[in-house]
Amino acid sequence: MTARTYPFTRNRPFEEPPEWSWLREHAPVSTVKLASGDPAWVVTRYEDVRAAMTEQSFSRTINRDGAARVSTGYQADKSSPVFNFGGSISEPPGHTRWRRIVAKAFTQRQADVMRPRIAAHTEDILDEITARGDRFDLMADFAYQLPIRVICDLLGIEIESRPEFTELAAKLTRRDMQSSFAEFGEALGGIGRYAAMLIARKRRALGDDLLSKLIALKDEDESQLSNEELVSTVILLLMAGYESTAVQLGNAFFALFLNPSQLTVLRERPELIGNAVEELMRWGQMGTGFAVAKSATADIELGGVMIPAGATVFISLGSGNRDTSVFGVDADVLDLTRPSATSQIAFSYGPHYCLGAALARAEMQEAISRILARFPDLRPDGELSDVVLASNLFTYYPRELPVTTAERAR
Repeated sequence: MTARTYPFTRNRPFEEPPEWSWLREHAPVSTVKLASGDPAWVVTRYEDVRAAMTEQSFSRTINRDGAARVSTGYQADKSSPVFNFGGSISEPPGHTRWRRIVAKAFTQRQADVMRPRIAAHTEDILDEITARGDRFDLMADFAYQLPIRVICDLLGIEIESRPEFTELAAKLTRRDMQSSFAEFGEALGGIGRYAAMLIARKRRALGDDLLSKLIALKDEDESQLSNEELVSTVILLLMAGYESTAVQLGNAFFALFLNPSQLTVLRERPELIGNAVEELMRWGQMGTGFAVAKSATADIELGGVMIPAGATVFISLGSGNRDTSVFGVDADVLDLTRPSATSQIAFSYGPHYCLGAALARAEMQEAISRILARFPDLRPDGELSDVVLASNLFTYYPRELPVTTAERAR
């Protein structure tokens, strides 16, 4: 098992690769081989995954000299500023300070305040869909529409400027499937320039949006986020809050279509939506296996195994979310009533726990609830086996998800 190429292959959508369960039982912290032929390490057990996410000797910088070669699909130029993007806030002490400041804005209260706007955006999008007919692509027509509208609200982007921002965001998150590193760098630069101009405008006239709050917030020593840190924050918000939320929405509906009995449960018991979202995050997780990559800056003992300094380590949130010791012997089954679903780690854990988790939960809860209420006959428009699941370096999701709302014959 440990000689197999990582990441492991899924035989069916969202099915656990057989290597995960074997490794959790026999070798939870183990060496694997990458497509490049280089060795690396993988952490698969829930307990060890959480421990690894809090280990200070793991660095997020994996492009060190001698590190395992991870193919990104890009012809990488290490002199490119893309490689240095967010460097000032990715590692302690910069990350610790940055997170301490921005955490004051990314709160449950902020998510609660945003919930009515999320609900309104959801209904507006569903109105637009309804006006066009009874068939639509749940990804392009809904999943990618809601998060970008919410982000525009958070950043205080004027209505007339939103089309330009949305186009830049789509390029940055690779929705147009561009494949060259140069194009990705160009998109990153475009968003960076846009963010810098937006920040300059906000500084002249602060509003009540989240970006204005981030500009005004101060650390314990009265210091504030620099322009570079603010630009990095806007880009991170886009990459985590736009693409990730859209992908997770698509995965949630695909998971429900794959498990029609659970879709029926949620239709009949809409009050389950909170726990349902946790279970859908656990079971239909978007990660490919490369999403959480670390470099060991010192020898690290984890799960009784010594990982040598310089090793490249992949921390498998997906495997942790299928650990039977936490989620039960039926962890491979989607069960929207599962009590332990709230222990899921799809939002990561420890110092890199997703800052926008509360907002993402609110978006998913409102979106799923309102779609099912509006379209009682929502179902796939065609065979699920025909749905193409895209898999790039980090995410796994339906590229398109055709659905119909036409009433079934009674």
